[in-house]
Amino acid sequence: MPALSILALALAPLLVNGQLSGSVGPLTSAHSKAATKTCNILDYGAVADNTTDIGSPLSEAWDACSDGGLIYIPPGDYAMDTWVSLSGGKATAIILDGTIYRTGTDGGNMILVENSSDFELYSNSSSGAVQGFGYVYHREGDLDGPRILRLQDVSNFAVHDIILVDAPAFHFVMDDCSDGEVYNMAIRGGNSGGLDGIDVWGSNIWVHDVEVTNKDECVTVKSPANNILVESIYCNWSGGCAMGSLGADTDITDILYRNVYTWSSNQMYMIKSNGGSGTVKNTLLENFIGHGNAYSLDIDSYWSSMTAVDGDGVELSNITFKN
Repeated sequence: MPALSILALALAPLLVNGQLSGSVGPLTSAHSKAATKTCNILDYGAVADNTTDIGSPLSEAWDACSDGGLIYIPPGDYAMDTWVSLSGGKATAIILDGTIYRTGTDGGNMILVENSSDFELYSNSSSGAVQGFGYVYHREGDLDGPRILRLQDVSNFAVHDIILVDAPAFHFVMDDCSDGEVYNMAIRGGNSGGLDGIDVWGSNIWVHDVEVTNKDECVTVKSPANNILVESIYCNWSGGCAMGSLGADTDITDILYRNVYTWSSNQMYMIKSNGGSGTVKNTLLENFIGHGNAYSLDIDSYWSSMTAVDGDGVELSNITFKN
C-alpha cells in the first residue's frame, strides 16, 4: 500500500527552506562570450525565408563557438527541417531574436543542448520564439511528435525571454541539469494532455516568472530532484503544476513552490504515482491562488493514467501546504 507518512497542513517547525543550495545561472555574461567570438547563423548558410533549413547552419555555428562564444539568430523567420544536437559547449550562448518554425517530421527534440556548462539561451527583444505547429499532429490524434527544447546534463545555465508555441509533444524539458535559472518565458500549448509546459529534474534550479497555457502539466518536478525553487508561475487553462509521475526509486527532496496562480485548470497541484518506491520529502507548497479549477490539491497514489509500477508505493514525508 502506498506510504504517506506525514501531510503537514500547517507550518512544520522543522520545515526545510526548500530553496536553492547555491548560485544559479551562467558563469560568464553573454557580452563576454560575444567578445570572445560571435557566430551569426547567416554566415553559415541560414536564410530568413521560412523555407531554408536552419538545422545545419545552427549546428555549424555551434561547432564554431562551442568552446566559448555567442551564436546569433537574427530577427526573421526560419524553417527547421532537421533537428539539432548541440553538445559539449563551454561558455556558450545563443541569442534567438528570430522565429523558428517546425517543418521537419522527425521525433525526438527539435533543439537538444547536452553535456554543456556555462550556457545561456535567450532573446534580446523577448520576441524570439519557436513554433512547433503541433496542431498538425493533434488533429490526427497524434501526441508523439517532437519536443521543442531539451537541456540534458547542462550546468550553470539560463533560459529566458523566449516563447515556445504549440509543441507536438512537450515544450521544455530539463533532464539531469544543475545550477540553472529559467524565467520570463511564455509557453502556449494545445488543448490536450501530453503537452507538458516545463518538466524539470536535477539539482539547484530556479524557475520563475513563467506563463503556461495548455491542458497538461504547467511546471512539473520529476525524479530525481533536489533544491528546486518554482515561483511566480501563471498556469492558464492548464493541467496545473505537479510532481511526477513517480515510479521506482523516487528521490525528490527540498522542493519549494510558491506564488502560483492557476486559472481554469485541472488542479492547482498534483502528486501522482501508482506503486513504485522511494521518497518525496521536505516540500513546501505556499501561496497558491486559483479560480475555476476542478481541484485544489490532488494526491493520487493510484493514478489510473499511469501503468502500475512494482513496489509498495512512494513515501511522502514533511510535505507542507501553506496559504
